[in-house]
Amino acid sequence: MDVAAFLPPVLLAHLRVVLGPEHTVCPVEGWLELESLIRRSSVDVAVVDPGADGLVRVQEIRSLVEHYPTLPMVLYTSLSPQALKAVVELAKHGSQQVVLHRFDDSPAKFLSVLERQPGSTLSSLMLEQLADPLAALPSGLARAIERMFKRPGQFFGVPDLTSAAQMPRRTVYRYFEAVGLASPRLMVTGARVLRAYSYMREPGHSLLDVATKLGYTQQQLRRSMVELVGQTPVRVRTAVDAEHFVEMLARHLYPGRSGAGRVARARVNGELPWVGPSSRGRDVLR
Repeated sequence: MDVAAFLPPVLLAHLRVVLGPEHTVCPVEGWLELESLIRRSSVDVAVVDPGADGLVRVQEIRSLVEHYPTLPMVLYTSLSPQALKAVVELAKHGSQQVVLHRFDDSPAKFLSVLERQPGSTLSSLMLEQLADPLAALPSGLARAIERMFKRPGQFFGVPDLTSAAQMPRRTVYRYFEAVGLASPRLMVTGARVLRAYSYMREPGHSLLDVATKLGYTQQQLRRSMVELVGQTPVRVRTAVDAEHFVEMLARHLYPGRSGAGRVARARVNGELPWVGPSSRGRDVLR
């Protein structure tokens, strides 16, 4: 998890303890720097103190929420009349997640708040489209695919997916084919294209910003978008709604869904080992 943080030194130091070495803190020293980081980097959540620069700010945070509505934001502040007044005002504009220093910021509790932040709504919709084949895959591979759609900035190619699943490349390709999914290469590209579309819907991002956040050139972004949905980024941004985009992308990533019983036949033919509730339980898409 990559966390953008604009906090006083004491709160920033505690956030580093909370996140530990498994996560990355990206500290900034001003509101303009924070906005630039959000606009150009792929961060998972922003943690900010309305009074980080010595003055309690409301308009700056409201502007961030309005321009980047899909980015989860947590207000982390010390208890004071001014801070509480700002929190109440910001709650009216969508900033409803608050952590108070020395009251509810114990490392375990604070980390739980950050790790519960919702991924992109579009990612959740796509994972619903892929639920059948994912349920038939080994849990490690299914969880790696889920993580990839929620954190596509961590996956640049098939090696990242196979590493996350802890499986050989050839085995991953075999499982994908057995359940009717497109190739792992296309799946990685699809996760990144889906996040690109999510960024495109935010007024604070230009197409160049979107490409930069995902490590693309504009031409690479265009090529990937055309390959998977048959539309250019400009066309997608101006004329394709979210539901239609997810549907178009799902058709390319799960071409086997039109064939009824594909997964069942794969199991019968011995292409895919059966993994039942006794060994998988509910952990496939946790």
